[in-house]
Amino acid sequence: MRPDFVLVAVLFWVLHQPARIGFGAAFFFGLLADFQDGAVFGQHAIAYVIGVYLVLFLRLRLLQFDPIRQAAQLFPVLLATQLVVLLVGWLAVNPPSGLALLLPVFTSTLLWYLIALFMRLWHGKGAQGRA
Repeated sequence: MRPDFVLVAVLFWVLHQPARIGFGAAFFFGLLADFQDGAVFGQHAIAYVIGVYLVLFLRLRLLQFDPIRQAAQLFPVLLATQLVVLLVGWLAVNPPSGLALLLPVFTSTLLWYLIALFMRLWHGKGAQGRA
């Protein structure tokens, strides 16, 4: 049920600072997430790298959208990363127990929207449309 805070942070910084945060950082943070969750070592790392690839592929499109549209465009990316986590876990250990494991996708999308909206308002871009 809880959002994947590490994935959302990595994807946010990959979108806004692709020269500083990339595949290596995503893999490293994925390994840390595996260690923290007690999951199969490399399970989150592979998923995070795939998520970074998708965000870099959609980067120019995502930067043109407002926060709600960014969240809508990022939902399939977050869903793909969660499905990769489930697939690798299923292949390595045991099959997933239900569709409730996909709930973090919704909460991560909501978290993305809130962070993107906060950053947009903090940088003063949110008041431009109201004037």
